[in-house]
Amino acid sequence: MIVMRTIEYIEKNPDVDYVVTQFTVPRRSTYYENEWKSITPWTKNVESSVYYKYLDSQEMRNMNLWKNVYILDQYLRNIPHYFWRLSESTEDSSTNDSIFKKVVPWSGMKTLYDLIGRPDTHPNHYVTGHPNELGHNLIFQHLQGVVPNISYHSS
Repeated sequence: MIVMRTIEYIEKNPDVDYVVTQFTVPRRSTYYENEWKSITPWTKNVESSVYYKYLDSQEMRNMNLWKNVYILDQYLRNIPHYFWRLSESTEDSSTNDSIFKKVVPWSGMKTLYDLIGRPDTHPNHYVTGHPNELGHNLIFQHLQGVVPNISYHSS
């Protein structure tokens, strides 16, 4: 949904100077039922159970991630942007790299693990699987180094 929401926002607010996008973990997906809804393997509903039992695969997850990266990168071709993403260890089990990953300049984008380490190796950067204050400070320091000063400093 990040791609859809980013494009919708820019279409309504075209004077965007810079875009920073954090892509979610590949296992998160969406479906439509009166509105767009997000699902994960641990979402407790019938849609999630059916999707993850019968349709999901690591290859599908990776293809969707890199297709979304490709689409947003193409949409932002005239707007400076920076992408980074969440990651998960199950990505290593994929047996097929998506064509979309091969054609985007972001195939080596930074991941959360690159920025703050893994929960098992850097537990002082996390609380219940999410970055804590120290983890967020590390993310902030990284983004300060890549986002132009003009984008976050007002005169």
